[in-house]
Amino acid sequence: MELLVTTDWLANELGASDLRIVDATKFLADAGRNPAAEYEAGHIPGAVFMDLSELTDTSNPVDNMLPPAEKFASRMQSLGLGDGSRVVLYDDSPLKSATRAWWMLTIFGAHEVAILDGGIAKWKAEGRPLETGKETLRHRHFTVWKDDKDVRTKA
Repeated sequence: MELLVTTDWLANELGASDLRIVDATKFLADAGRNPAAEYEAGHIPGAVFMDLSELTDTSNPVDNMLPPAEKFASRMQSLGLGDGSRVVLYDDSPLKSATRAWWMLTIFGAHEVAILDGGIAKWKAEGRPLETGKETLRHRHFTVWKDDKDVRTKA
């Protein structure tokens, strides 16, 4: 799977048993927007919502640090992401938050992860279908293989 996939590619792959689509939209606190509510109002069919603001290390005094591996694995399992999943991420944020989700997934060992070129904005502009509400997928096993080579510390 390429690192960047097109809306045509995704439309052709919808419904594949190993495909997981993830809305990874995040806004700054003062943006006045609620990414979970926007996801529920309209998302790509089959997409689940990854709450990036919750995927942090709450024991670290520095904001927005990577969560512990166990926490990350648990959240991915509850989203239905697991070993063997092909994951396509998108967002609707000026922060381009899907890239953070991509980075975290690759840090924690996911192998087939891509970003949707143009995100949901392009999907909508092309008149492609949307779903509302929350998508729930069955839990899957997510094996964590944390690779710290792309993580930097103050030290």
